[in-house]
Amino acid sequence: MPGAFAPGAQPTAPAGAAPPPPGTDAPPGTAAPPAETTGDPDASRTRSAPTSWTLSLADDELGPPPAPVPESGDETLNRSSIPLGRRGAIGVETSSFTGGDSDVSGLAIALFARMPFAGHTFLDIRVPFGLAMDERTDAVLGNVTLGAHHIVRAGRRLWLTVGGAVGLATLSSQTQHHSSYEPVGASRAYWDLHEYFPSILPIHARLGAEAHFGPLIARAQLEPVLYIPLGRNEEYEVAIQHAAELQLGHGIGGGLRVQGMALPTFDNVSVRHAVARNLYVLALEPFLTIERKLTFLRAGLLLPFDEELGPPLDHTWGFRFSAGVRVD
Repeated sequence: MPGAFAPGAQPTAPAGAAPPPPGTDAPPGTAAPPAETTGDPDASRTRSAPTSWTLSLADDELGPPPAPVPESGDETLNRSSIPLGRRGAIGVETSSFTGGDSDVSGLAIALFARMPFAGHTFLDIRVPFGLAMDERTDAVLGNVTLGAHHIVRAGRRLWLTVGGAVGLATLSSQTQHHSSYEPVGASRAYWDLHEYFPSILPIHARLGAEAHFGPLIARAQLEPVLYIPLGRNEEYEVAIQHAAELQLGHGIGGGLRVQGMALPTFDNVSVRHAVARNLYVLALEPFLTIERKLTFLRAGLLLPFDEELGPPLDHTWGFRFSAGVRVD
């Protein structure tokens, strides 16, 4: 019968199976091991498993790379590598002044904004107000200024600032008495005098530098201002304000500022002002500052060495304060 075999006969090997070696009898019912199939994808993965599980993940599955460890002092820079004190901000700046042998005092209040525009370029606006107190209290709106500045990183620890501004000539000698703006300008030892000088269109250029040497910060400013006369004012004037300061400490620090106002043309002034015929004003300011990523604060004691305003703490002294929030 088909498929029948006699007792003691060996089973027939499957087609294609390798015969047993000579002298060796294969046990009954044992089939030859299956041949490897080279086309089986599971078999290839079993033979060539990846040496690292990260190699089998896509880039977006690995997560963001670890943040680089900042170098010493880099915690004082923002992500655009600009020092905290140069960042965009909205804040208020005040300066107060009192006379040692008189009842005259003044208070300058300026609202300011440095708004990021493109890259390291910022738009600037300053709105100055003032209070003058003598026998009466007068309020005044100074010359509003609009401008822009750009910050250039000139080295690993050096930044340069270039910019300018134009005033809106909102202060007029025809509508304001001289006693309402003179003490206000004196509260800053006449720094930014163009904000409280009447009947002019001020054009303000700004040059600055800041350098970091470990915990020490050095700053310098050179800012010429052209006073274009308006109304009854007939004289062009030039002021060159300049300052240098050293600060120890970044987040919390203190230092000394030296500022000067060169007034080479003020020997002939058409409008009445106490600064007329005063060709140079020098002042010192020891200060304390707190710089954070979201806020800042600075306070200083202004000590003028001018013949009219000084000597410091004897005739005249002033107090400066500024605070605000970051916007970039």
